[in-house]
Amino acid sequence: MADNLRLSPIFNGDKTDPLSKMEGLNPERAMRLLQPRSPELPTKVAVGPLKTGSNALKLGVATSHKPTSIKKELPPSQNGGPQSLVYTPRNLPSVIAGVKRPRDHLDDSEQQWCSTPPSLPPQPAPNEHTMYLESLLTPRCLQLTLKSRCGAGLSISTQYRSITDAGLLLGNAIQYHLDLPVLQLPVPSEVEGTIKRVVQGELLENAWYDLTPEAKFAYARQLRHIINNMRSGMNPIRVSSTISGKGAMLGSASSGPYSLILDQHLQNTYWAVRVKPTCRHFVAFLAASFVQSVPTQVSDALTCQFRSDYNIRFTHGELSPKNIIIQNSKIVCILGWDSGGWYPEWWEYVKFFEARTAPENQDWYDYARDIFAETYPSELVAYQGIARCQRQ
Repeated sequence: MADNLRLSPIFNGDKTDPLSKMEGLNPERAMRLLQPRSPELPTKVAVGPLKTGSNALKLGVATSHKPTSIKKELPPSQNGGPQSLVYTPRNLPSVIAGVKRPRDHLDDSEQQWCSTPPSLPPQPAPNEHTMYLESLLTPRCLQLTLKSRCGAGLSISTQYRSITDAGLLLGNAIQYHLDLPVLQLPVPSEVEGTIKRVVQGELLENAWYDLTPEAKFAYARQLRHIINNMRSGMNPIRVSSTISGKGAMLGSASSGPYSLILDQHLQNTYWAVRVKPTCRHFVAFLAASFVQSVPTQVSDALTCQFRSDYNIRFTHGELSPKNIIIQNSKIVCILGWDSGGWYPEWWEYVKFFEARTAPENQDWYDYARDIFAETYPSELVAYQGIARCQRQ
């Protein structure tokens, strides 16, 4: 090793030894003052591999900045599951360092964390209820015409959207129970051919980029008010027997004891019909669409990050500027209810970041804290991992 790379100085007993010139100093202190600094690290350090084995996503390049803090490793949970990474019981009694804690040391909590990976019950045998729920996936054609003022003239645009019978039923339920800005749409039995609607306004998708930060904040707060009314005003269907923890049916539609659960993506929509699905069943349903190359340990670690006792809330499922119509600085219509229904309370928040918008509108996601009264950062992190393991 070259001398200039050593971490300690070399003393050869030369008469010109600098130590001899430091009269009055403690010899050990003088030697420490003479020690050269460690060689500087390179300014750019590459991290490899560039792709992970489970989702083939590129990783960033590490920086040479030193971390400002180091997270302490959490103690293992009583059941050895990975949930200890996201939840630590509060007000634990004191323990002596080095003494192994008994299993009953952790206090019981009302929050029920999954100690084992959830499993999805088998598909029920076909019957009149299951066939009806599957029929709600039938797509319809919606011809939407938007009229808005553009300077001294009138701008007219027409677009065609797909809407399922489940989306039509949810739209009618909203009209009946809530005072929310939605399209007046027919029930599935009344649909003949293309559904045509005309709305005064323009998509927020087309206007967002040119808005001032103050105007963007104002729309975010309007959407926050709408979401709060939606989550508190549309009560879930109550069931007599369920292990979901809250006695509420989960899903987009129900018939008898069966429920239709959906997970919509840009290219695919996953669905399942199950008897009284719970929050654990829903997480297992999400994991059922993982690509085969995802290791079992990765799948188990992700699905165990969710509790089993979430509240069920009415959810849109795809809140994005392309589904919001505005006019005169007001939100006048919310579109795209195909993914809606009664789902775990964290579902709306995590799907917000999956709903796509134009590249120039990426700051839309920065207003999440203004849009949502409740945020779920732990569930968001876990779902980001789930979404990258699914077949898109």
